[in-house]
Amino acid sequence: MEYRLKAYYREGEKPSALRRAGRLPGVMYNKHLNRKVYVELGEFDKVFRQASIHHVIVLELPDGEFPTLVRQVNLDKRRRRPEHVDFYVLSDEPVEMYVPLRFVGTPVGVREGGVLQEVHRDILVRVSPRNIPEYIEVDVSGLGIGDSLHASELKLPEGVKLAMPPEETIAAVVPPEDVERLAAEAAEAPAEPEVIKKGKKEEEA
Repeated sequence: MEYRLKAYYREGEKPSALRRAGRLPGVMYNKHLNRKVYVELGEFDKVFRQASIHHVIVLELPDGEFPTLVRQVNLDKRRRRPEHVDFYVLSDEPVEMYVPLRFVGTPVGVREGGVLQEVHRDILVRVSPRNIPEYIEVDVSGLGIGDSLHASELKLPEGVKLAMPPEETIAAVVPPEDVERLAAEAAEAPAEPEVIKKGKKEEEA
């Protein structure tokens, strides 16, 4: 699935002036190009809410269309609104990206009173832009209490290779008594950083 977003090249416009005008400055790049661009903030919000980092966003520029993935979004600390975005321009070369997981089935352990913990909601893979899957299905029906499913056990579509540690736990079924402990640990975890960091950052004057 792909989404479309109208974009414009930046010439002499300052990022601060663009933001005041309701626009979002950014950069589009890969190994062969690096261009400053901007998009309408409202349009970006609508598209990114659906596409996130998982789907292709086609930037429509005056000289052509460029399929991209969002690699980084910087947020304004006070208003928590996007203030800069990095678009990675896809080519025929394989790319590393996050693909969402779709869990299916009711684990045996859940029927016995356990609780399914979805440790990862997406995984890092290496794939050709032509073969990007919309999601990867994960069957958890065989998990009993105390069982876990690791990245190496996932059934990946043809042409999709794992790009994260194979021993990473993807999902597990825990005993009921462990649920409160896990919830407490999650509450003590650090807050989400102000930057959704999936790529490089452009230094702006």
